[in-house]
Amino acid sequence: MNSWFCVIGLLLVVTRISSTTVSSYLTADDKERMRSLFSSSPFKDSMTAYWSLRGQSLLDAIPKDSSSMCNSLKALNEDSLEAIYSRIEAASLIKCSMSHTTAQENILKAALTEKNVIPLYQAYTALNSLKVKVDAKQVNDALETALKTDDTPTSMGYAFLLTTALNMDLEKRYQLIEDVYAQADVYDGKYLQFEGGLFTTSLVVESSYKLAAAAKKAPTLKAEQVMQLANYLLSRKHVSKVKSSAQLLAALKVLSSNEFQIPVAISLDKAGSLISPNNKKIAIRVGTVLGDSIGKVTLTADSARHITDDAVVLSKKQLTVASDPSVYNLDFTNVKAPFGFYKVLFTASLEKPDSKLVGLKGSVQFKVVTDVKLDSVEIGVGDKDQSGPKTRRVEYPAQAKQLDADTHQKLFMSFYVKSAATSEAMKVHQAFVRLTNQKTGQEIIYVATPDEGTKQYTFDLDVGAKEKEFESRSGLYKISLVVGDAVVVNPIDWPIADVKLTFLGSPPTAESGDQYQPKPVIQHEFRQPETRPSAAVSNVFTILCATPFILMLLLWLRIGVNISNFPVSISAIGFHVGLAGIFFLYYLYWTQLNMFETVRYLAVLGVPTFLFGNQLLSGVASKRKAK
Repeated sequence: MNSWFCVIGLLLVVTRISSTTVSSYLTADDKERMRSLFSSSPFKDSMTAYWSLRGQSLLDAIPKDSSSMCNSLKALNEDSLEAIYSRIEAASLIKCSMSHTTAQENILKAALTEKNVIPLYQAYTALNSLKVKVDAKQVNDALETALKTDDTPTSMGYAFLLTTALNMDLEKRYQLIEDVYAQADVYDGKYLQFEGGLFTTSLVVESSYKLAAAAKKAPTLKAEQVMQLANYLLSRKHVSKVKSSAQLLAALKVLSSNEFQIPVAISLDKAGSLISPNNKKIAIRVGTVLGDSIGKVTLTADSARHITDDAVVLSKKQLTVASDPSVYNLDFTNVKAPFGFYKVLFTASLEKPDSKLVGLKGSVQFKVVTDVKLDSVEIGVGDKDQSGPKTRRVEYPAQAKQLDADTHQKLFMSFYVKSAATSEAMKVHQAFVRLTNQKTGQEIIYVATPDEGTKQYTFDLDVGAKEKEFESRSGLYKISLVVGDAVVVNPIDWPIADVKLTFLGSPPTAESGDQYQPKPVIQHEFRQPETRPSAAVSNVFTILCATPFILMLLLWLRIGVNISNFPVSISAIGFHVGLAGIFFLYYLYWTQLNMFETVRYLAVLGVPTFLFGNQLLSGVASKRKAK
């Protein structure tokens, strides 16, 4: 029983390590791509200018001569709060002297009374950059009021930044950090993000660590959460929006240089690194999420496992330092590692222990690739009922003599795919036989299937049964063998032979068989309207429908109409006017309105008519009871 508990505990530990490792970082290529993204001068608007310059500042890429950028900023003339804030902050990043109008300053001061966190932050920051005196307590009280109605992660992020700038109620707002991160969601056990996406997540990361630094307390985050945040941010490093990219950089910079928790990235130094017959080493980088060094480290490969069969090919191997002190080489020269995908668990040991570094255990995945060769390739034609057709062996890359097959025969092929290094038979993801009509260029591709035991690939084509797929196009076809796999260095596309296929049927004509020919125009005929009745029949029907109404009028003239009991009230008049309007609407429906227009007008007339009618009938009933 104890042994089972140990096994379960070990599995949980391995799962925890794999779910909290950071195996990526911001490479030099990533930084160069971002630098190009931020180079957007002349600026089209103030917000783009601010985020572009902030991104360049974070990359230390602002040019020494920024006069053209300054002139571009001065040319912008937007008077919204966000635009004024963006222009002022952008100018401060490049030390551009820019005047502001009294109206713009009044807009900023008016925003200090806003009950919204973001305008408060923008107004205070801009006024502070302009060195305009502001009542900090008033701003802090306004922030407190705003937080009572808006505690979304984005607003809390700006609130943390504003609190840090005000240097007031640090302890009180610091307590909110844990509540904010409680709103974050974990995906795949590896990524931690907020509902607002990349911008909100990176904003909260940056602001919470800055507030924690001002309060001189570590943020209430577990090491696993820090790693999950880093994983999410790095998974979005290819974002193409200037604003999101700049904010992402700000968050990664905080995660690389704060006083409390710095996630360590253990990753391949170059994406796509692999072990091949010509390369027996892979480079592993150990550093921050920005690729910076964390100091002298001893890096040990705890184990390297083949992902398919979980076989361990290496354990407790110490890596050697490369020319870059943050890069370490894992040597597979003396390791017997079959081709395939591998997962290596690493442990980094610091020469000088640093408690703020988290994630010193990590994992990296890579693949061992191999050259392949085709062996025992045989091809031939035989009768359908023939169990062992006569075949001929072909050596790659030679081409066999032409074959002939008709609808009573089958085309056969068999071969092995073997590793060039070990001559071991293997299965690949792609093993196709392609037949190409040498006259029309049309291709038909079939899958060669391997035997599970021997791993021998076989293919047979019943010519008669597949005649429809070939559209009965007799002629000369080129047979090609296509072999490839993710772990194969030298994919093969080998034209192995020509075969003349003879079918019984006739091929389709160009008009009926070519799917790319224009199709005939469809002439759609609408249904002919029903024959209408003659005018005499319509008139007789109209008279019959009107007869009851006419009869009622005649009887009224004969016996008289008693209207003395008609109640003179708003409800009575309103009901009868509404009823008359509904009858008139029916007439309009008959003559010119469609159904939807009629229903819309009827909804308008029907409601007051119903209310007046209900009140009228209630009044009549009350009078009768009184009598």
